[in-house]
Amino acid sequence: MRILGINVLPNEILNSALLPINNFISILSLSFIDAIKIICRDTPTGRLYNENVFENLRKIIWGCLPIATLVVGASAIIYAIHVAVEFSHRGLTIYFGGLVALALIREGAPVMGSLAIVTQFCSGMTAQIGSMKVSDQIDAMKLSKVNPNAYLLVPMLISGIIGFPIIVLICILTGLIINFVSTNLLIDITVSLYTNSIENAVRMKDIFLALVKASAFGFPVNLISYVCGITTVGGSKAVGSSTRLSVVLNFAVVVILDYIITALWL
Repeated sequence: MRILGINVLPNEILNSALLPINNFISILSLSFIDAIKIICRDTPTGRLYNENVFENLRKIIWGCLPIATLVVGASAIIYAIHVAVEFSHRGLTIYFGGLVALALIREGAPVMGSLAIVTQFCSGMTAQIGSMKVSDQIDAMKLSKVNPNAYLLVPMLISGIIGFPIIVLICILTGLIINFVSTNLLIDITVSLYTNSIENAVRMKDIFLALVKASAFGFPVNLISYVCGITTVGGSKAVGSSTRLSVVLNFAVVVILDYIITALWL
């Protein structure tokens, strides 16, 4: 095969295409193992930077809460517009609150809330770490005997496991309140009827499922965001490419994990 007048073998093209993928997977695996060792205090070069954990938690909870509640609240209004009137016409109003609650708790809030955090927090961390990488700040940390995995990755992972469920819980409460208000404007549903429907339909295992999904999403998306940033090579254009790759991969991971957890749970 000839490319730009140069003879190139198909195997060489395949190897050049697979090399970045292999490099990404290897760095991701090594970073994951090192992070687990640091969390378990199994390495002398790693320590827990608690201040970074609290800073990342602040970014997740306060920074991502507006966009997460906006997305979930908008979906709750859509539920009211498309479902509430139809249920009222068919005499099924007593089931409406429970149906909306199950939809928000099992799927809506965990998935949409996590995707909102990905677009707000995870993409920002990828851009930040990518900028540090191309400006040699990561190498400077290593020369100063500061483990980048301990300083950057581990706080991201811990804050993701804790912060994602908090956002999801707030999104569930916000979504139910917004759904009730919008439904009440459409079909004049009472508070007791709405809450009784939720109590009859929702079980503790449904809420636990939402929290499990949130934590399960929070760990890998932060790991991928870190690796996308740490593997950035080049300048500002490369930082943009790494950020875009991080968002795409994290969206895919959230959707795939959601399907797997739901299939195994229910």
